[in-house]
Amino acid sequence: MSKLRIYIAIATFDPLVGGAEMQAKAQGVALCKRGHDTTIVTFRHAKEWSSHELVSGLPVIRVAGKLLAERAKQPKSMQKLLYLLAQVVLGWTLWTQRHHYDVLHVYQLSLLALPTALVCLLARKPLIISVRSTGSGKLTRSCTEHVTLAVGPLDPTAPWLQVDGHTWVDGDLEPLKRMGNFFMDVTRFLLIQTRAVVVILSTRMKEYLATHDLLLPGVQLIPNGVDIGHFHPIYDEATLKTRENTVVCVSKFRYEKGNDVLLQAWHIVHKELPQARLILVGAGPLQKQLQCMAEALQITESIEFAGLQSDVPAQLHRAGIAVLPSRWEGMPNAVLESMACALPCVATRVSGSEDIIQHGENGLLVEAEDYEAMAQALLTLLRDPVLGQQYGRAARKTIEQYYSFDHITNIYIKLYQEVLSRRDDIAAKGYI
Repeated sequence: MSKLRIYIAIATFDPLVGGAEMQAKAQGVALCKRGHDTTIVTFRHAKEWSSHELVSGLPVIRVAGKLLAERAKQPKSMQKLLYLLAQVVLGWTLWTQRHHYDVLHVYQLSLLALPTALVCLLARKPLIISVRSTGSGKLTRSCTEHVTLAVGPLDPTAPWLQVDGHTWVDGDLEPLKRMGNFFMDVTRFLLIQTRAVVVILSTRMKEYLATHDLLLPGVQLIPNGVDIGHFHPIYDEATLKTRENTVVCVSKFRYEKGNDVLLQAWHIVHKELPQARLILVGAGPLQKQLQCMAEALQITESIEFAGLQSDVPAQLHRAGIAVLPSRWEGMPNAVLESMACALPCVATRVSGSEDIIQHGENGLLVEAEDYEAMAQALLTLLRDPVLGQQYGRAARKTIEQYYSFDHITNIYIKLYQEVLSRRDDIAAKGYI
């Protein structure tokens, strides 16, 4: 197998870490270990970040630091202008580096699609672009300024239940949609002209693309992967017994993650099973509001706010059940990691989770924002540890068969080779 030269373009990267960043890093490291030249190209959002460095042996190029490092101090209109100029800088960087890569893989169908597609069209490079999130599908920052957390028995007029609508992360296309139809049309034109391969993470994303007239020929469904060696089960009977009353949730404390819905569900669980414990691993802008909600619901004694944790497997091993209450997702790493640890999962029926979890076989699904259904699903597993272990073993088997990172990396390598071969065939026929 010949050596591949891959550039991965992504708007944010380590030390800003989220689901997409984790996947980009893991994929880049895996490709490097297999002998392929892989480089991350991203924005330099802080002046203390290096413009060139190795992250876990993976070369990282950060650009547009002069534009972005102090951007937060500027007025909103200037922030938008600076970010658009940064897109131009990133595009120019990819153009000047065009002889150093064979395939460009863009980790989000967002504003990044414009400069990257233009560069690939001019440089005659294959373009792969991944859709990371479909967003809410109904709530957008352009149509509302505030939303309300799950109220349950609480006073809906309480000011601390209000969330600034500008703080959540919506779907990939949201920035382009806010720019207007012209930018959407240009993006569509460039993707078609470059014969870009669009990668989706879940079946629901096909509908998302179709809604925006971006369901291009050759769309590939390639889910996220998980390191099944790092995320592994513990089957020790004594350990299983001590953690069977504990539920863990690993997520950012953001509106889209639905932690408030989980607290409303836990209020019901706590009444039924006061010995049950909930561990919340993560941090985010809603942390104070969530802690306030826990106090108002009088469930603080049964909840641990564990904060950010570097050793996520160790946190998962503390519990017998995992839960992810998201309002929307792309392909949740938290579900993949929990299932890899053989934990039965209760998750919402959103993009990604509904593909990974077969309801009643390797986990349980409930509708988003339905805290009563979530409470009943959690109670089902808490009351029947044997059923939970059965789901957990099936979950681990699902991950090993379809979602191991080695398996997903093999799929990507095959795709890279295919787009390169296709481009070589077109060039040989004199079309480019």
